[in-house]
Amino acid sequence: MGGEWSSLGGLGLRRGEVASFVVRGSCMPALSDGSRVRVRKRSLYLPGDIVVVRRNQHWNVHRLLGYAPSRANGWLVLTQADDSGHPDPPSGTSMITGQVLGKVTMRDRVLAIARYVKALWLRVESVR
Repeated sequence: MGGEWSSLGGLGLRRGEVASFVVRGSCMPALSDGSRVRVRKRSLYLPGDIVVVRRNQHWNVHRLLGYAPSRANGWLVLTQADDSGHPDPPSGTSMITGQVLGKVTMRDRVLAIARYVKALWLRVESVR
């Protein structure tokens, strides 16, 4: 994802604030490469929301699956690209920049919850 900023590190959106970005990539069919999206910082994100998550020096625009507890890192957020068969590596909740504004259908939410259950199952299986 790109934007008007050369570095988004200092963006620091506060709850309710909105920023505009240009999406790069094709892993989210709902968002075409080069499309402009508006992102709003919220206090709570729900399964199915499309969120912007900071990962090192880049940002992913992926679907939120849900949250998972971690002994070492507190609550983690689980996300996944719509065109991917596997969830992204978990991130801290503080890494969410905001939610892409737009309609989220009930189908989007149900599919995200189904993927969330699968992701949790994979986490449990990896511990065994």
